[in-house]
Amino acid sequence: MNKYVLICHCLLDPLTRTRGTKRISRDIIGVLIENDISLIQLPCPELMYGFSRPPRDKEDYDTPEYRDYCRYLAEDVVTTLRKYHDFTAVGLVSIGGSPSCGAQRTHKKGRHAAEPGVFIEELQYILQEEGISLNIMDNDLLENSAALTHFLSYSEDESSYE
Repeated sequence: MNKYVLICHCLLDPLTRTRGTKRISRDIIGVLIENDISLIQLPCPELMYGFSRPPRDKEDYDTPEYRDYCRYLAEDVVTTLRKYHDFTAVGLVSIGGSPSCGAQRTHKKGRHAAEPGVFIEELQYILQEEGISLNIMDNDLLENSAALTHFLSYSEDESSYE
């Protein structure tokens, strides 16, 4: 069975990261490759502000213009997912603490907050509207081997396209 994982852009491309963003662990990448899981790199919404942007909080990005842009990118991601309908989506590796791409945790008012970033929120809205179920997990949470095993065991029954 062919499987794939969506990965937030800067986890694979260090040129797009803001200071302090951690690259995805080589161990995680190794496990994905060993299990013949394809990697699909997502677009980086923060690049609309350029390469040398300073780190920001969620409220800095949470503007109508940026949300519209994130929604546009998220719609394109869902279009891509539909093209992969014959394959199994293991899930999406998001960026813990990111104001745009965090899933379980974002950075808000100088602190971590237990909520998704702007891009992931918009993606989740569209996935829900389209009836697509997708396992989304922050990269730092996957460094625990039990969490990584659970993430990789996400089955086709749990991943759905209505």
